[in-house]
Amino acid sequence: MTPQGSSTRSPLSGRYLVRNRGWNAALRLTDAVLSRVAQAKPPVSPAVPSRILIAVGGHLGDAVIATTVLPVLARAYPNAQVGMLLPSWSRVVVDGHPALHWIHTADHWKMSRASGGRATKWRRYRSSAARAVEEIRAVNYDVAIDLYAYYPNSARLLWRAGIPTRVGYTSGGCGPLYTSAIDWTVDLGHTAAQHAKLVGELTAAGRGLAPEYDLPPLSDRAREQARRATGPHAYIVVHPGTGDAKKAWPTERWRELVQRLAGAGERVVITGAGASERALADAIGHATNLVDQIDWPTFRAVVAGAKLAIGADSVAMHVAAAEHTPSIAIMAAMSDPEQW
Repeated sequence: MTPQGSSTRSPLSGRYLVRNRGWNAALRLTDAVLSRVAQAKPPVSPAVPSRILIAVGGHLGDAVIATTVLPVLARAYPNAQVGMLLPSWSRVVVDGHPALHWIHTADHWKMSRASGGRATKWRRYRSSAARAVEEIRAVNYDVAIDLYAYYPNSARLLWRAGIPTRVGYTSGGCGPLYTSAIDWTVDLGHTAAQHAKLVGELTAAGRGLAPEYDLPPLSDRAREQARRATGPHAYIVVHPGTGDAKKAWPTERWRELVQRLAGAGERVVITGAGASERALADAIGHATNLVDQIDWPTFRAVVAGAKLAIGADSVAMHVAAAEHTPSIAIMAAMSDPEQW
């Protein structure tokens, strides 16, 4: 099958990366109002910013990809201090990163997979956003770069925090709240290249960036825990779970794949988290089941030590790329392999 590349099909609906007609219309109306009432001020980017905030949306995989901007900023502004704003569930990706001076979290209700109804998630969002705004104001950032091109982005929060220069994409809505709003286009290539375009609004060092993941160093403890979990022999990681049911591969396909690998003499280790992925791993069988048995650093080390990683379009594939582990990603038709 030939994948639908970015040159043939755009995920945009109008100017937004939002297919739902109701949400899309709401964003158009919101932006029309904001363009009239928001105080439009020209960006006042310092020649050499001293404090830069990177805003990251989405889930764990988005946070992994977002680390590609850290080496670029370090090269362009070696004396600048960098912070990151991201959901609390993604914090594990960058905890302990030597390039980050501050980490702030805010959990948007629409993206939350936590327990509780919409009202509960809304209250959590309001509380976490208010706390993040207070923390960000205290740091006194010069510049914010919102990497997330989808709804919900961080435009409102960055505007409330009063950061003088705010760069982001119009495709997630609230574009008038950025001081430099960029239209997302289908020809931007991999998501890391999209991030480079935003960084390029501040410095030429971001232009032409080749994807280079930059996760925190793995500890000796994580590597030792991974060795204990997987045993002394070579293995293949299979990560069948995904946070989006539309990206899932049928259980019977996973079972057949793992059985064939086991039949060929390969050791298979299944990773994942959560009740649904535990049930999926039990249904697949024929493997060492590490679902919910290891923490994030150990998961990274397990993937790093594998001879091959196979998974759906999920964080495991981004971690495999970051750890230079050969990988096979099973992509749903909703996702463009060139982008992800």
